[in-house]
Amino acid sequence: YLDLPYPDPGQRAAFWREGFAGFPSPPPEELGDRLRLTGGYIQRVALQARSLALMAGRSRVDFDDVRRASQALNRHHLEPLALRVEPWGTWNDLLVNEITARDLDELETRCRHRELLVAASGPAFQGSLTRGVRALFNGPTGTGKTLAARILAAELGMDLYRVDLAAVVDKYVGETEKRLDRLLSRAEELDVILLLDEGDALLTGRTDVHSANDRYANLETNFLLQRMEAYEGIFVVTTNAGSRIDSAFQRRFDAVVSFPSPGPQERLGIWKIHLPDAHLVDDAALQRLATRTTLTGGQIRNAALFATLLSVEAGRGGAVRLDDVERSLQREYRKAGASFPRAQTSEEAAHASVARKVDDLLEGLR
Repeated sequence: YLDLPYPDPGQRAAFWREGFAGFPSPPPEELGDRLRLTGGYIQRVALQARSLALMAGRSRVDFDDVRRASQALNRHHLEPLALRVEPWGTWNDLLVNEITARDLDELETRCRHRELLVAASGPAFQGSLTRGVRALFNGPTGTGKTLAARILAAELGMDLYRVDLAAVVDKYVGETEKRLDRLLSRAEELDVILLLDEGDALLTGRTDVHSANDRYANLETNFLLQRMEAYEGIFVVTTNAGSRIDSAFQRRFDAVVSFPSPGPQERLGIWKIHLPDAHLVDDAALQRLATRTTLTGGQIRNAALFATLLSVEAGRGGAVRLDDVERSLQREYRKAGASFPRAQTSEEAAHASVARKVDDLLEGLR
């Protein structure tokens, strides 16, 4: 059989130049570098982009026309097996600790230079290294894993699609593998970021075979292992149960990013970016709440939204008060089946302050 390699940036630029056929457009070299599409898809996107420009009464294609045409092509080929998630934000919108932030920055660098990395790698990597990037986001629910995937897509200027497990998993033998293969093939051809939320449902460890169900489940796992290793696109898996993922999958991830529950300073920052600008809660009170209430980012987001709703209902617009925030926190704790921590008395606060000073002194003597 004839194996045609994926077009490199120079070849993609030539396809863009031919697709626009002299129609004024963004530089083909820039499009070839930014959009990693096959030649056939480039021709279709270029034609659609020209049509969009003409319908808008313009004689020149701009980047927005190309982006909209590309998104239309992606939706046509990926739905209903995957659902588009709107890329959003910058890394400043995600408040995580320094280690997680560094790991995410390194992941973006790996994704941005994945083609150059293959070309520059040593001889031992030839034939085994692909331009695919596989990343695992591991941490409790509400710590920003899905948001990180959205920001990664926005920073890279790529579309993000979430795998619809209900549409992919099938009770009939072999059907799940067929649908997954079709989805992964389309995603790498269209060069979108594929997001598998709660991926432990598909990437669970293999078990001893005691029944036909065990054998078929292991076959699915083996198929995914082989397909992920050969995957040429960007694949992000999120989970809050990393221990349930097969160790063979763990080894195949190029990046594993941990999302621990936020500390007091991260919680304070999350409060500040989610409360309205017109809120009436002073920084000292907000600092005390961030220290006293150990919530995840998702829970703080919900609490801030409910506090804003309370202020709107009271006719204060976005002027959120401290009592609104405390009521919303009590609601979040009830939802979680936990008790809302009471505030410290002045005597307890004084004892805590002395204890912290003693701990600092002992630490300095060590």
